[in-house]
Amino acid sequence: MNARARLLPLILAACILPWASTAGPSMQDGGHVRVVYEAPRTAAYRGIYREMREHRVLERVGAVIGLVRLPTRLTYRLKECAGELNAWYAPESRSVTVCYELLASVAQAAPRTKSPAGVTRQEAIRGPVFQILLHESSHALFDLLDVPILGREEDAADQIASLILLHLSPADARMVVMGSGYYFATTARDEPVDRGAFADVHGLSWQRFYNLTCMAYGSDERRFRTIVAKDVLPKERAEGCGQEYAQVAFAFRRLIGPHLRVRPGGDERLRRAFRSAFRS
Repeated sequence: MNARARLLPLILAACILPWASTAGPSMQDGGHVRVVYEAPRTAAYRGIYREMREHRVLERVGAVIGLVRLPTRLTYRLKECAGELNAWYAPESRSVTVCYELLASVAQAAPRTKSPAGVTRQEAIRGPVFQILLHESSHALFDLLDVPILGREEDAADQIASLILLHLSPADARMVVMGSGYYFATTARDEPVDRGAFADVHGLSWQRFYNLTCMAYGSDERRFRTIVAKDVLPKERAEGCGQEYAQVAFAFRRLIGPHLRVRPGGDERLRRAFRSAFRS
C-alpha cells in the first residue's frame, strides 16, 4: 500500500467526523430507504469502507431523501467497481450506487492543506461526496415520483441536489459550495473540450461550476457575496442568479413538494427539516 493509500482512510475520517455517531452494520433497512456497504476486495479501499459505514454517511443522505414519501424502497450502495470512477442511479433495481474508486479520486484531487482560494482539504472532499450522493438521489426522485423534466436530466439533477444542500446549515452549505466548486474546477483542467464532450449528457465541469455558484449566490446574496466580490462568478451571470434559484425552488415545490412528509409551512420549515434529517 503506498503512502497515499495509507493516508486516505485518515483523510476520510477527518472529513466525516463532524457527522459521527454510533457504528452500524454493513446493511440496514429503514423501510423506505435501505443502505448497503459492500466490503471491498482492494486493501486500499478498506479504510473508506470502515469510515463510511461507521459514520453512517449513506444513512444521513437517506434520511434527507426519506423526507419524501417514496412509493417503493430506495437502496443506497457503496461498492468496488472494477476500477471504474462512477456513481449512478439504476431504475431497474431502484438503487443509488457509489464506487470506492470515485471517492478515492475525490480525495486525490483535494489540496494537501488548503487551496490558494482558501478551500480546505476537508471541504474539497466532503463537498463533492455529498453533492454526488444527492445528484444521484435526484435521479431517483425523478424516476420514482414520475417527475416531468424539461431540458437535460443531468442538469436538473445538479439543480435539485444544489437546492437541497443549500437548505442545510450555513456551514454545511458553504462546505458543499466551496468543496464541489473546487472539484469541478480541478476536473475541468484535464477535461477535453471536443465534440465528444459537447455531445455528452453531462455538462462540462466549468458549466457545472458556474451553475453551482450561481445557485448559491441566488439563494443568499449576502452569505455568498464573496463569490461575486472575488470575481469567481461573473457579474453578468450573477445578476440573474436570484431568478435562477427561484425557478428551481418553484419547480421543487410544485413537482416534489406534494410528496414531502413535511407539512406545508414555507421554506424555513423545509430548511429545518432538511437540517434535522442530515444531522440525525
